[in-house]
Amino acid sequence: MPFFDITDVGTTPRRKLTPRQRLKVWERTGGVCVLCERKIDAVRERWIVEHIRALELGGADHLANMGPAHEACAVNKTRDDHRRTARAKRQKIRQLGADVSKRPLPCGRHSPWKRTVLGQIVPR
Repeated sequence: MPFFDITDVGTTPRRKLTPRQRLKVWERTGGVCVLCERKIDAVRERWIVEHIRALELGGADHLANMGPAHEACAVNKTRDDHRRTARAKRQKIRQLGADVSKRPLPCGRHSPWKRTVLGQIVPR
């Protein structure tokens, strides 16, 4: 029995935004990029609606978690989010003991050899 409750955050499903919802996101920030905090020129620059806390890191798919962002800023943030998510998954696998060691100890439990009481090494 574990001492703590293991809950998986998982990935929140993404929903498609309507033009009205995109306008709400734009007006809430006044057209300022939520990542670099510079004004977005909507006529000349491409912008997207970016989740402030990424869905794969447990963020909610609500308008309160969204904001307009330059496309270049969003690409950098997404790359960082993927890196952080991959690291979190590796840590979770390691902590749960789900991975097999790439370098098992010689004569260890998973080795094809064992050491006898007299110190001899024999096949298992």
